[in-house]
Amino acid sequence: MRFTVIFFLFSILAITGCSIFDSSPDVSHIKVDFKLIPFYEDLFAIHPDSVEENLEPLKTKYKEYLTAYSEGVIGVGNPDDPEYAENLSRFLAYPPNQEVVDTCRDVFSDKAGLKKDLAQAFRYYKYYYPKRNVPDVYLHISGFNQSMVVDSGWVSVSVEKYLGRDCVFYDRLGTPMYLRNQMKPAMVVPDIMKAIGMTEYAYNDSIDDLISQMVYHGKILHFVKHTIPDIPDSLLFGYSPREIKWCKQNEDFMWSSVVEHKHLFSTDPMLIRKYVGEAPFTSVFGQESPGRTGRYLGYRIMQAWMDEHPDKTFRDMMQQTDPHKILAKAAYRP
Repeated sequence: MRFTVIFFLFSILAITGCSIFDSSPDVSHIKVDFKLIPFYEDLFAIHPDSVEENLEPLKTKYKEYLTAYSEGVIGVGNPDDPEYAENLSRFLAYPPNQEVVDTCRDVFSDKAGLKKDLAQAFRYYKYYYPKRNVPDVYLHISGFNQSMVVDSGWVSVSVEKYLGRDCVFYDRLGTPMYLRNQMKPAMVVPDIMKAIGMTEYAYNDSIDDLISQMVYHGKILHFVKHTIPDIPDSLLFGYSPREIKWCKQNEDFMWSSVVEHKHLFSTDPMLIRKYVGEAPFTSVFGQESPGRTGRYLGYRIMQAWMDEHPDKTFRDMMQQTDPHKILAKAAYRP
């Protein structure tokens, strides 16, 4: 079984120039057919002492998804293994898990609203990718591990990673505030579209330098922006209003600094992480800056590329594969 796990909060691989979004395409006529499946509710409805008698119905209902979740997300083995029922029982009986489930039920009580937002994003996805199938969306509990799991026909979301920055669980886990700013319910749909974008356009590490990472993240941010055209900057970039303002005011400073320090073509993983990895600030720009500013610059570079090529479409931009040529043809001058 092949599926992809997306670590949004810890991966090296996560402004607006609004001109190309002033008139979004009309997608009201596009039909999307998908299911929003609160799997965690079905799972935790099973009493830990009755896993064995409920196992066959669970396997029948969830089939390959149950295997992917059990093996790849919570690590309790294959549902056909002899020890599976006992392992799953321990997971369900773990006291903190029940508290998490109760909180998730409360925070994500409006399933209809979530499905409506997903449907609108999927309409834009189908507009740009008419031959692609819209995935079903599962909601699961991962024990605060994965944020997103992607397979060919579904996306699965760790809902306990989106309970709001002030959630007591994040206090207990010692989750840094710069990460918690992105751990809110409103980030679920953008993160799902980001996961789909990262699956649609896998990172090519044949030349893994800073500009390649910046361009890749910039393209993925454009993928999210095109599928959620009215997304506010705070959700697109995971920034506070102060951080967005800082980036807009210091775009020229950031770019000239990267160029002057000759960092653009560096392949040093530690240096690359400083620009695009999760952090409270971008160390090369000072403590007033937000983290991940290399992604912001990547987005602006791709915006410049689109401005320089008005005859090209969003899909044309996404299909550009050489980051060095993209940079040269973008004529980016903040």
